[in-house]
Amino acid sequence: MDPNDTVLALKEKIQEIESVHVSRLVLQSNGGGGPELQDHRTLRDCDITNNSEISATARPPIPAPSPPPAISAATTASVPTGSGSSGSNKKLKLLVVTKCATKKLPVEVNAGDNVSELRKELQRLHQKMNFPLPQEGYFFIYKQNVMEDEQSFRWHQCGQGDTIEIFNGSVTGGS
Repeated sequence: MDPNDTVLALKEKIQEIESVHVSRLVLQSNGGGGPELQDHRTLRDCDITNNSEISATARPPIPAPSPPPAISAATTASVPTGSGSSGSNKKLKLLVVTKCATKKLPVEVNAGDNVSELRKELQRLHQKMNFPLPQEGYFFIYKQNVMEDEQSFRWHQCGQGDTIEIFNGSVTGGS
């Protein structure tokens, strides 16, 4: 691998070999003694060089739902700025991915918008073009962390081209 490759690219390579989805993979440097490597960082940023020892572990799988209905094509959607937005209205182009990466939808949001605005837009797209959303409820995962609906994309440190995953269910307890 190239030192400029991201940790996510390394996880994708491991997924090809081990058949473990990248969202379940946890990589740590120093043979597991270091902190968890973040997907968006390059191997160089993480001081990973030739012959570096990396620990790869898999989180327990989340039960798979029945496959969602197909949609014809991905559509770029713009989420309007809500009245609760603050700061700049910098547009972020994000990719929303359904569980198991069966469908991908490019969306454009304002960095200051709360994640709840994305939920409203996806609901609209679900009704308009049958974009698959879990019927039992869902939550968003960004860089292996649950996204809080009442927080902004800026608060979550979302950047251009980042991917947000949709997972079935709800999050309860702790913060």
